Amino acid sequence: MNRTLAVALASASWLAVPTIATAQDSAASTSPPAATVADQTGADIVVTAQRRRERVVDVPISITVADQKQLERQQVNTLNDLNRIAPSLEIQQAPGQNTGGGGAIRGIGTQTFSAGAVASVGVVVDQVSQGNANIGDLFDVARIEVLKGPQGTLFGLTTSAGVINVSTNAPDPTRLSARVRTELSNDGTAGSKFGNQVVQGVVNVPLASNAAIRVSGLLNQRQGVNRNALTGDLNNVDRFGFRGRLLWTPSDALTVNVIGDYTKSRLENGGDFFTFVRAGGPGPFFGGGGFDPVGITARLASCGVTVGEGNQNYCAARPRLSRTYNFGGSLQLDYDAGPLTLTSITAYRVNKERGDVTSIFRGDPLELQVENGATHRNIDLFTQEFRASSPSGNRLEYTVGAFYSHQKQTRTPESLSVTLIPAPNVAIPIARSIGAYDTIVDESLAAFGQATFHVTPAFRLIGGGRITSAKLSLDRNNLDLATNRIQAQRLSTEKISYRFGAQYDLLKNAMVYATASRGFKGGQIATPAAPLSPYIVRPEIPMAYEAGLKATLFRGLVADINLFYTKVTDFQAQQCTTVASTAALSCVQTNIDGVKTRGAEINFFGRVNRNLSLNTGFIYAKATYPTKYLGTDGTQIGGTQLAYAPKYKFTLSGEYQQPVTTRLNAFLAADTVWKSRIRYEANSRPESTFRPHWTVGGRIGLRTEDERYQIAVFARNLFDVHEPSLYQSDFPYNGAANVGAIYGPQSFRQVGLSLDAKF
Repeated sequence: MNRTLAVALASASWLAVPTIATAQDSAASTSPPAATVADQTGADIVVTAQRRRERVVDVPISITVADQKQLERQQVNTLNDLNRIAPSLEIQQAPGQNTGGGGAIRGIGTQTFSAGAVASVGVVVDQVSQGNANIGDLFDVARIEVLKGPQGTLFGLTTSAGVINVSTNAPDPTRLSARVRTELSNDGTAGSKFGNQVVQGVVNVPLASNAAIRVSGLLNQRQGVNRNALTGDLNNVDRFGFRGRLLWTPSDALTVNVIGDYTKSRLENGGDFFTFVRAGGPGPFFGGGGFDPVGITARLASCGVTVGEGNQNYCAARPRLSRTYNFGGSLQLDYDAGPLTLTSITAYRVNKERGDVTSIFRGDPLELQVENGATHRNIDLFTQEFRASSPSGNRLEYTVGAFYSHQKQTRTPESLSVTLIPAPNVAIPIARSIGAYDTIVDESLAAFGQATFHVTPAFRLIGGGRITSAKLSLDRNNLDLATNRIQAQRLSTEKISYRFGAQYDLLKNAMVYATASRGFKGGQIATPAAPLSPYIVRPEIPMAYEAGLKATLFRGLVADINLFYTKVTDFQAQQCTTVASTAALSCVQTNIDGVKTRGAEINFFGRVNRNLSLNTGFIYAKATYPTKYLGTDGTQIGGTQLAYAPKYKFTLSGEYQQPVTTRLNAFLAADTVWKSRIRYEANSRPESTFRPHWTVGGRIGLRTEDERYQIAVFARNLFDVHEPSLYQSDFPYNGAANVGAIYGPQSFRQVGLSLDAKF
């Protein structure tokens, strides 16, 4: 497989456009977002989870849907914020670890620092798979669908645990419009523990009766959540970006969508990074080579850092600066020729990361200093999809197609230095690593198809499959080796994934279904530091079973109830420990055979009545390690809950509005999450778990009756509960005595003001 094959696929789709065609997904791309329309009118919610417009109650997949209004009232501005919209979804975006978005569904996900890895939860934006060149910010979004369980039949790349399907707002050729919305908070004001100023703007310009362009932009400036105790300065995290989308329908049959976007991020000290939450007193130096009469706690206190849960402070005279650039574009062609439909989507994305030297512990007075060198990482992703579909409403409905992707990652050498400083002006080198040049190429070609056969008007059978041929390669020039510096690994895989099942309509707005799905996630080539050599991590194969009930209640509230069971062959996991001889953090990628997740979930979303909107859900997901599995601390953890996977989770988002005058409405919104205990390491240490907790937020405000203007006061994490993104013990040594945490904006209270104006 090579780029010639990709060009051939693209050419074939272009040549086919004048003769065959597509309208189903054209409608999804050019019409007002169906979920938004449903929220306004109480009509049935429509989604594109099966690559065609369907009522959500007709789709035999467990889906949580959040429309634009819900996303805005919950202040969902980044992928990490999606934690709050679906009980089955967790996203933990620790720096450098958020491969493909870092998501997990029903406890199954991928957390890894390895360059040769892909995610278990795919992110798809406007029908384009993002791979590892993923977006981070969400703005001008019409609808987000969280699809649970393997979705490899119809979605490409990384979908073995599920899909986050994002649809942005399409241009409107009928009118000129604009909008500005803001969310403003300041560190220390009204109890906020950090500051954040978000400004989003949109302009929609008709070009003709059949063409329009929509340009949206984002400015997101955050002060904190970390603070440098040496200077008193909060870390700054600044991002800006824009998206342009052109919609043109040159004929009744042909629709053209061109989309381009660009985002730049500037992060001090790499953004949210480690602080100490547990530390010891006087005791042995690192490695036992003497006695430290001061201890880590007192050493940190000498520069203004108080160790404990929720610690935001670090002390480093040389803070790190990193920059990330993410941009891409896509061309989608839809053509309606009557008996068949056809879609061609060509896309290209780039992600560039540049970072300075990083102090891991960010504690200048510590006797042990570990530094990672500068980073220079690039990802280039090209995808081409060709899809043909039958019309909806026929006795046999089907979709067939082909998908090609080519993802290339390059990394320059990232050095490591470990230094022991037992006394002022005394520095003892412990370890030095120059690093390696890495080039990772991940190439795949797939053919897929899915069909629904209407046995009777009420009873349907579902069947589909996908055959994927994947090639993964690593070429490494390891500068730490005196000889034989060139290291290479190759992995070729051909796998079939499938889905089959049945569904039955109990009533017009109620349906039951049962499905069995076999997923596929490609293998990894792990890239450990010297002296270890790169090695193969086998592909991950989940076998999933799901049974569910869907119904529409009241005017438009959807009930989604399901039972699920998944067993994963060769689950791809990461285990991080501290190397005893160097105190450097070592993360090893491995396969774990026999991981299971099973449980039940219930969701309600939509409108209860004209004045009340609701999105709520609860999940019980027992996601466990196999029997007799040994943790990183050598203890038996078989049968216990996976890391990063709460067993229970409850979410509640809702808004109630009431007229106060003929032209003005008051509203009250809630945004609440409850989670059971979460472990962050594959071991038995309670010190690296976080207790069961509530995270409570909401808004209160006024809006005009026509919804053109709005003002509100909001609070997130009102009770300042310090849920981390990551805990790491052995930080820097001595097991559970020393623990580091990475905290993000979800970990601290934020109170602010939001303004919204439409023109």
